[in-house]
Amino acid sequence: MESILTISLIDTNILVYANNEDSPYHKISKDLVEKALSGGIEVVLSIQNLIEFYAIITDKKRVEHPVSPKRAKELLEFYQVNEFAKIIHPLPQTVTTVAELIERYKPKGQSIFDYLLVATMRDHSISQIYTSNTKDFKTFDFLKVVNPFT
Repeated sequence: MESILTISLIDTNILVYANNEDSPYHKISKDLVEKALSGGIEVVLSIQNLIEFYAIITDKKRVEHPVSPKRAKELLEFYQVNEFAKIIHPLPQTVTTVAELIERYKPKGQSIFDYLLVATMRDHSISQIYTSNTKDFKTFDFLKVVNPFT
């Protein structure tokens, strides 16, 4: 059983699936997000994930039925005002944390964005992430990666 004291980050893919009825992961993601937004589990959202979410759900190349910028903005505002989902941001020391992770793991290319997310989580003492992209986060031995679809 999951402890209410474990604070988790909800990754972009979970937000996308929860808001994309065409996804085979829609129901599980929607249930997870609804549980989080009703206080059933303690979660945070990252500003990085929210911006990625907007980019994906408004892009016809990324989702079957993209939403309008107006609707995507409404969803961002919905997440922003929810009392149970704190939004975390990179802190001034996050650049140093990213540099430490780079030194330790030597990432290349686009994976640096996952490193920014992990550094932001670390700087906010968040050690668990809900994601379907487990391979992107398994590298980090200090992070618990939870795939709600397995």
